[in-house]
Amino acid sequence: MPTSQQFWDRIASNYAAKPIRNVAAYEKTMERTRLYLKKGDRLLELGCGSGSTALLLSGHVGHIWANDLSSRLVGIGRQKAKEQGVTNVDFIHGDISVAAIDEMAPYNCICAFNFLHLLEDIPSALERIHGLLRPGGLLISKTACLSGWHGLMRIPITVMQWLGKAPHVTFISATELEEAMKAQGFELLESCTFPKAAEAQFIVARKL
Repeated sequence: MPTSQQFWDRIASNYAAKPIRNVAAYEKTMERTRLYLKKGDRLLELGCGSGSTALLLSGHVGHIWANDLSSRLVGIGRQKAKEQGVTNVDFIHGDISVAAIDEMAPYNCICAFNFLHLLEDIPSALERIHGLLRPGGLLISKTACLSGWHGLMRIPITVMQWLGKAPHVTFISATELEEAMKAQGFELLESCTFPKAAEAQFIVARKL
């Protein structure tokens, strides 16, 4: 079975070219996110993919460091930033533990869109995120919460993983995710879903 990095590197070009599946939900996510951002913010985006969201938010903060496990997606993001003339977004290749992330810490805000459910150890990731934030800093996330009847997807997803056609997926409920954040020292400011995206939980949490 390929590693997560191998999976995302292999599909990078197709992933970057793929249109947004639910444009209305994405626009609502960006609308809600921008309400929490300030011009001088130092923002880290985890699981940035090809950098589209980081580039979209770049005009609303001071600087963004966009991180992704896939070197190919990071390369695509750098090229897009160059083509768009965006100078306040830097891309960092590596997983969530890569040292380059620590070099720029602490951050005012960390964004994790469609990211946490792809990790094998969500509590450890939340502990790591908590440590990277300034006191009072924000974690803004949107996570596929696939417990309940979505659990029926476990078997086909496992088969697809062995065939190299799907990444790791952690099946977690919105309540479990909220409790995991609280356990790591976060206060929930907002937790909701948007129309036609009921499985995607948008959460804003503040470091206590």
